[in-house]
Amino acid sequence: MYIDVIGVDGSKQFGCNLCSMLLGESVLLDAGSASMLSGQQQQEVEMVLLTHAHLDHVLELGFMIDATVTIRDEPLRVMGSKACLEIVQKHYMNDLIWPDFSHIKTSIGPALVYEIIEDRKWFKLPGEITAWAEPVCHGSGARGFFFRSNTGTILYTGDTGPTDSIWEKGSEMDDLKMIIAEISFPDQKTDVAIASNHLTPSLLEKELKKLNKPDVPVYAFHLKPWERHEIEKDVARRFGGRIVILRRGDRLEF
Repeated sequence: MYIDVIGVDGSKQFGCNLCSMLLGESVLLDAGSASMLSGQQQQEVEMVLLTHAHLDHVLELGFMIDATVTIRDEPLRVMGSKACLEIVQKHYMNDLIWPDFSHIKTSIGPALVYEIIEDRKWFKLPGEITAWAEPVCHGSGARGFFFRSNTGTILYTGDTGPTDSIWEKGSEMDDLKMIIAEISFPDQKTDVAIASNHLTPSLLEKELKKLNKPDVPVYAFHLKPWERHEIEKDVARRFGGRIVILRRGDRLEF
């Protein structure tokens, strides 16, 4: 199994792509940059799994279903926490900001269906992946995830500030292959990171000590574009080569 990085930036600027990653061909993790997928790739996505409902993670969900609604063989499944999906339905796909595609009928039924995730239970995703949703310290119904294939498990923090339970769960995983963790601000902006429930390199260093798996590789995403240079310096100083900062086009296999 693999993850293809479609978008990895923590905000929108020229040349940046908001958070989206493909799990195999069928699952899109967040939809910040869904339009960066080709038409064929968008059509092959069966499910969009949302970490939370902040705009940089849901922005292009509406454009994606708009572009594929007439050519889908099945409704697009959109999964997330109860709070996350309620926000998307009330404030985005509400027939005001964007059409409510869950009420648009096609020859295959509704164009889109919402599915609420149960926390702390393994559930099945397309493509022989199972997933576990863990609440994390962030707004808009935020969840981190564990993704498990027959060769190992990934810990994906989503957007989060300092938290505990996801690291406690990760410490139980004997087959943990990698960690994909957010870093949004440099160390000198720690006060801003804490106020907005995000991480810096120094905060992530403390979080990883809760996991106590020093040999597991770590990949960072969600850097604020205007802070990238300072974050990269802090990461290099604190972690050496252990942390790799993800870029669009990267593929991670697990």
